[in-house]
Amino acid sequence: MIPAILTGIRLHMKQASRNPFDLSGVIVWPILYATIASYLLDARHEPRLLLSASLGASVMLMWSLVVIASSGALEQQRWQGTLELVVAAPTPLTAVIAPICVAGALVGTYAIGATLAWGALLFDVPVKIDQPLAFAVGVPACALAVGMLGLILAATFVLYRAAFHLGIATQYPVWIVTGLLVPISLLPSFVRPISWLLAPTWGFRAIQEAALGRTPWPDIGMCFVLSAVYLVIGGSCLVAFEYVARSRGSLRLT
Repeated sequence: MIPAILTGIRLHMKQASRNPFDLSGVIVWPILYATIASYLLDARHEPRLLLSASLGASVMLMWSLVVIASSGALEQQRWQGTLELVVAAPTPLTAVIAPICVAGALVGTYAIGATLAWGALLFDVPVKIDQPLAFAVGVPACALAVGMLGLILAATFVLYRAAFHLGIATQYPVWIVTGLLVPISLLPSFVRPISWLLAPTWGFRAIQEAALGRTPWPDIGMCFVLSAVYLVIGGSCLVAFEYVARSRGSLRLT
């Protein structure tokens, strides 16, 4: 199963690198997100705050790409008429869908470099990473955890005709709950426990703590723990929802 996942990640990253829609989003969105975040904060005298905003904007894009990949994964199979073949293949469906989600998150890591470069050129954001090793580990850990969260979304979309539209609708709530737009401390108290269950919270904290020279390793550890939990939950949901769809004869939703 692991070789199938690794092969799938490599193939889907190649596909994303040649898709005009994905490329346009990856190139343009980080610049837009970083610009909006910088103007909203208007913290020219607090360069560290601007650096955090740039990193938050990059994780926003990462989640957006994962949402698009996970919600469109099964839709594309339906449109191409290959969903039944994928489900009937000996390879578990988890090993087919998980690489799509993780590849989307890994492509989104480009946003980190883009937002930092754009912020440095336009807003004089100091691009200084205090803990380079932790930052280098935190970025793929964040991508892995966010991608595995997308696997759970993809599993639920087996039963829905409008999977893509439902997936797009999850972007903004997750941005808010995980502290990418506003600090979690400003949110209602009942929302905070929800943020602890979502990967973007810990992924953002991991790279932020590494960049600012604090204690990123516990947050990096949480990214790996959540990745394993999401894989188990997402895989179980895929098996259960696939069984329901096949028993109803509604796999294609046509």
